[in-house]
Amino acid sequence: MTVVKAIFSHFPVFLLAILLTILPYKGVELPVIDTAKEDSRLVVEMIADTHLEEKELFRQAFMKAGFRNLSRAKVKTDAVVIAGDLTNYADEPSLAKYYEILEKYSPAKAISCAGNHDIGHAGDRDVTDISREEAKANFIRYNNAYLGIDAAENYYSYDVNGYRFIVIGDICYDGGHWDDMDLGAEQLAFLDRELAAATAEHKPAFVVCHWPVDGVNGQETIWPGSGIDLSKNDVKSIMEKYQNVFYISGHMHTGIKSKVIGERYGLASVETVNGVTYLSLPTYGLVNSFGDPIFGTGMQLEVYDDEVIIRPRNFITNKWYTNAVYEIGLVK
Repeated sequence: MTVVKAIFSHFPVFLLAILLTILPYKGVELPVIDTAKEDSRLVVEMIADTHLEEKELFRQAFMKAGFRNLSRAKVKTDAVVIAGDLTNYADEPSLAKYYEILEKYSPAKAISCAGNHDIGHAGDRDVTDISREEAKANFIRYNNAYLGIDAAENYYSYDVNGYRFIVIGDICYDGGHWDDMDLGAEQLAFLDRELAAATAEHKPAFVVCHWPVDGVNGQETIWPGSGIDLSKNDVKSIMEKYQNVFYISGHMHTGIKSKVIGERYGLASVETVNGVTYLSLPTYGLVNSFGDPIFGTGMQLEVYDDEVIIRPRNFITNKWYTNAVYEIGLVK
């Protein structure tokens, strides 16, 4: 089923997802910059799908504006997560511009993962003639230099304030795929080891991947066939072995949806299934569907001793979606 067919076959849900999110009923505050409480252990700002292009200035301006707002916030940002599709066509000039903006404007180190546009779309529209393997190597090289790590692949882990972020991505098997992805046995074993270590002391662990997992956050309605195929890459079973696991993804280009929509129709921005909490981030650089369509949106994640709070927001306008705040209790 195509995206267009999915929209029209579920049109009442689609319409409600927009109306119940953008209408200002008990749920919009502007501006509120100091939301995290004083006893927070970690504050992470999360966006996805920046789709940066070296010669396209608007999306660059969106990133800079959002980071400038964060730099003015009363609450200190400990980390930024950007869940894939950093660039639009995997060309090196755009990737270099992406990391240049991070260096100059991000209020904290940004943990990035490569998406289908960063590897699978190499060569699109004659922007570049590099192979997908070369695009993957470029991401690894730039990301290593920026974070000061020495990852050999486009999957890695990174600790912030004692909390672990585990980044996974397409291994580009046999030349890779345009939009699909493969993790491979070695990367799945890496995920298992990292989660075991990260959750050993009952701390939350954060898995970052551009692709959503099949069957969660309304993925099957919004974009059938777009998620991780669990018959080949069963990340779900691995994550369910551990407590306090959060899975952060992008790719769907869907806007923030109110909790009412999530509860009634399953089109949830945040959903907990079998103990794993799945966060579906909206696209930052482009318009969204199935929710608030405006660009510049993402989520703020706050970690406390006994809970994690997730607050959707617009980083450019400083609008907070208080009708879509989630409080996830931690298992001790």
